[in-house]
Amino acid sequence: MGGECVIDDPLSVITLLPLFAGLLLLILPQILPGSQAESLTRVSRNLSMGIALAVAVITTLLFLGHWGSIDWTDITHGGYVLENDAIDLIPSIGVTWKVGADALSFPMIWLTAVLIPISMLVEWDAKRGHLFHPLLLVMEGALLGVFVVLDLFVFYVFWELTLIPMFLLILMWGGEDRRYAAMKFFIYTFAASVIMLIGILVMYFHTDPITGLGSLTGHHFDLVAMTAQDNLIPSEGLRHLVWLMLLIGFATKMPSVPVHTWLPDAHVQAPTAGSMLLAGVMLKMGAYGFLRIAVTIFPESTVAFVPLLIFLGMVSLVYGAWVCMGQTNLKRMVAYSSVSHMGLIFLGIATMQPLGIAGALFMMFAHGIISPLLFAVAGAFKHHYHTLEIGSMRGIAHHSPWLAAHMMLGWMASLGLPLLAGFVAEVAIMIAFWMTYGWLVLLPALTLIITAVYYLSSMQRTIFESNDPEKGILPETMHGEEPRDITWHENAGMLVLAAMTVLFGIMPFFFWDMMSDWSSGLTVETLIDAMHSRGWNP
Repeated sequence: MGGECVIDDPLSVITLLPLFAGLLLLILPQILPGSQAESLTRVSRNLSMGIALAVAVITTLLFLGHWGSIDWTDITHGGYVLENDAIDLIPSIGVTWKVGADALSFPMIWLTAVLIPISMLVEWDAKRGHLFHPLLLVMEGALLGVFVVLDLFVFYVFWELTLIPMFLLILMWGGEDRRYAAMKFFIYTFAASVIMLIGILVMYFHTDPITGLGSLTGHHFDLVAMTAQDNLIPSEGLRHLVWLMLLIGFATKMPSVPVHTWLPDAHVQAPTAGSMLLAGVMLKMGAYGFLRIAVTIFPESTVAFVPLLIFLGMVSLVYGAWVCMGQTNLKRMVAYSSVSHMGLIFLGIATMQPLGIAGALFMMFAHGIISPLLFAVAGAFKHHYHTLEIGSMRGIAHHSPWLAAHMMLGWMASLGLPLLAGFVAEVAIMIAFWMTYGWLVLLPALTLIITAVYYLSSMQRTIFESNDPEKGILPETMHGEEPRDITWHENAGMLVLAAMTVLFGIMPFFFWDMMSDWSSGLTVETLIDAMHSRGWNP
């Protein structure tokens, strides 16, 4: 291919293709004649997987530089690649279809593209698969839209669009309390998004005119132009208020304590694929949006509210870990561990150090691999043993060695074991936190150690410990049924995630280099001046 991109606008393709393909696969069987609808229904699952794999291949080729000849480590902060020529959508108010990628967004783009087919594979035999798998395609398009668009109006549309397929996945394929969990998820995230929207509108009405945009209002939603505009909101008080509005929207999505309570309920009731995407990608939307918009456009407000970020990060880390230790439900335990890890992301950003911010970015990526693996394990445990109670079984390795191996690897990675993906992120954040705040680093460090002890003891009991070395202790929910190991498609999906966990632990530079360069650019070009203006001596 000679380094040339054979698709003129690959980011638009990978976003719109799964979105519209998924919608068509959902709608066409309802309007086609009976025989044709039945034929399409039979192949819907395979078509969905084919489209998801195509998106993953395109994204991987872009990452490897086979298309576009992109050096991802040579992208400066504020620079974008794969940008399209902006297309007017609502020119009267300054809305355009404008996409681009940089070192902040592309790891999330690639992660989303890879996780979708893995999630489909893990839950390949889902009931009503002709609806389930197209919904995952719609989810993919919405998620990718959040990461690629450079127009805040369209960004918000995609942000809200992600709620619909996840709401339906929980409501239609969830557990016994799925209605409660689905409504709680929707109300929490939608309410927070409305507050975020108010902040975006305030930003909109402070933008300088751009020729050809906003013929009616004189304003625009162009994110790149907003970032480049000096003193977007002159009033410091209003600027701080907008920053807090954005924080509410993004922190609820991550989620951070105290707006986290929707997450455990959603995870426990969601189907396996839904939990994998919720933890793997949807939570990262919050951190991505916070860094892309709040931190980048309002660096002075970010510096001013660093104590708040430290507080939210510390409370989320400690509370998530503490509650996690008291859980007996496997999914709920993984959910609270996610709250704890999102706290680490806030702590990394609060360091105001390139190393800490790069660690936060890598934590977003690493957690996006590890948590789907753990939720895939939890889903398989539920599927084969009909329970999620951790204490209901001893010696799972006797009956399900593959499941036991994936469970152990996932928890080891979640704890930050060296040579696994989570290690680099945790060490980077801890070093940067110590460089900025000294011995205060002992609190997150001790929290991680205590949770490690609990997790290890839980794993030892569940996987190995047994009074019967041959059979172990089976849960009562088996009702005498002979247990079996995970299916081939469950194992295949978990093996891919396990391989990625090891690969990016041994060779983190695949994404670390680009994340480090972006973080350095953000710090040098934006945050240092903001710190000087607040009297800091970085």
